[in-house]
Amino acid sequence: MTKLTPRQVAQALSVPRPHSWGRRFVLRACCLALFCIPSRAEIIDRIAVTVNNRPITESQIMDEIRVTAFLNGEKPDFGPANRRRTAERMVEQTLFRGEMEFTHYAGQEVVEIEEDLKAAKSRFAGEAEFERALRTYGIDANQLNEALTRQAAVLQFIELRFRPQVQVAEEEVKQYYTSVLVPEYQRKHSQPPPFEEARDQCEEALAQQQVDKLVDVWLKEMKAQARIRYTEEAFQ
Repeated sequence: MTKLTPRQVAQALSVPRPHSWGRRFVLRACCLALFCIPSRAEIIDRIAVTVNNRPITESQIMDEIRVTAFLNGEKPDFGPANRRRTAERMVEQTLFRGEMEFTHYAGQEVVEIEEDLKAAKSRFAGEAEFERALRTYGIDANQLNEALTRQAAVLQFIELRFRPQVQVAEEEVKQYYTSVLVPEYQRKHSQPPPFEEARDQCEEALAQQQVDKLVDVWLKEMKAQARIRYTEEAFQ
């Protein structure tokens, strides 16, 4: 998904994301579940948000919280504030999915998640312990694979959509080396590598910062144009 939160490619798994935009999971299609009793039908999976008529249900938000917590090795937080943050992240994912569909982006069918899945499993002694952990979080392997696939597709799309617009000047790379990388090594009481050895690392860090800024601008514009409606009762 790194916390799993959608916008630093290097932290995709974790995703989180940290958050960033944390760059995090795309919605799967859903419908309302209805439980019929004599004389009336009761909705048991309420729509929490709509994005251009695309629904995000309460159960999807809960699943997103479970998967994110699992990937981050944290206890799921189903409190109102985190449900709202998760919904906002899923709104962004939905906007990305809409753009991917609008531009006929095909890469989502061929993304690789083997390394992401390997990283998720690396915290466990074996397959049996991994499966037990999934059950403890209330998710299964299919849900995890789908979430990782959606996340990988969005991150790949971001790279293809925004990276070509990025340009990093040589002076910026040198300044990053002296003002960011070297002090970081010094804080750890380590010897920093020579500039030429660290050039690619510094350039990539700067490029990712620019990508994040472009994504932020794009999301702000898309949110302003989209029809986004929250059902406030779902976050109380």
